[in-house]
Amino acid sequence: MTPSSACKLCLANTCVSVGRNKQREFVHCPRCGLVCVPPAFWLSVDDERARYGYHDNVPSNPGYVDFLGEVVDVVATLAPARGRVLDFGSGENAVLTELLRGCGLVCTAYDPLYGIGQRVLDERYDVIVLCEVIEHLHNLRAELARIGNCLAPAGKVVVRTRCYPSLDSLPTWWYARDATHVNLFSREALAYAAELCGTRFAVTDKPDIFVWSRPH
Repeated sequence: MTPSSACKLCLANTCVSVGRNKQREFVHCPRCGLVCVPPAFWLSVDDERARYGYHDNVPSNPGYVDFLGEVVDVVATLAPARGRVLDFGSGENAVLTELLRGCGLVCTAYDPLYGIGQRVLDERYDVIVLCEVIEHLHNLRAELARIGNCLAPAGKVVVRTRCYPSLDSLPTWWYARDATHVNLFSREALAYAAELCGTRFAVTDKPDIFVWSRPH
């Protein structure tokens, strides 16, 4: 392992390279547990948008709707009556937004990659959802601060992402092969990220869905 750049999450200067596959390198922070991909390997905005275009993330895809339904179930238990929900990183079709609205929740979509909801971050939300989003964020600390600023007192953040199984497995792990995934988390790294939002980390009964809660 060789020294590498400062951590995108905790800013420690003790990060090390832990391997690479045919496309890119993976760098691990022993302080907070984050694994990230150096910027030299990031896709351009146009290439990233094109990559998302291959996803079948539409309301007519029952598998995708069922996948989102697990998040909807969690959000429905957390959102107060007449509470406000933000779908942060909604994607072009904002399917999760529509599913949450279908449950009677007041939900707003936001995705700067598609020009959706440019001014909605001036508001405050009772629940903010990042469903398969946090692993894509280039300016990780800045985005976490933005999320924290949008969160109402006693608010919740629902995060869906996969935690890496081990450092040795990273070069071949299917989730790390997605060229748009530039942040890979352990539970410790997610807990650190939650603190940057002024929240506390907790697991759910789903291994890839986590809840960050702002103390009352």
